[in-house]
Amino acid sequence: MSADDWDAQMMFFLERGYRVIAHDRRGHGRSTQTVSGNDMVTSAADVAELVEALDLTNAVHIGHSTGGGEVTRYVARHGKGRVVKAVIISAIPPGLLKSDLNPGGVPMEMFDGIRDGTSNHRAQF
Repeated sequence: MSADDWDAQMMFFLERGYRVIAHDRRGHGRSTQTVSGNDMVTSAADVAELVEALDLTNAVHIGHSTGGGEVTRYVARHGKGRVVKAVIISAIPPGLLKSDLNPGGVPMEMFDGIRDGTSNHRAQF
């Protein structure tokens, strides 16, 4: 998914006087493919670098799906003094998988079932 997928939403906010910035995450859209750094920690750091370069303050960060986890990570690690609101839509949190450190997470068996359903039984799934 590239930033272009958000054109309709961006136009909505532009028409109401907001400055709107969308970025392509590493390996998506017009960004270059990378073999490393394709994780939420790096994505949040990339956003921090962009926000700092543009000297953005009082910003509203909106994240959908994996972008929701990215926004959460950005606000927690880098957003102090720059973020006025965060909007998280159908987000995948930074720590989704159940583990000893994340006992409330989703069990691996759930992911295995999704992979099996989409790979081997797509029509029924």
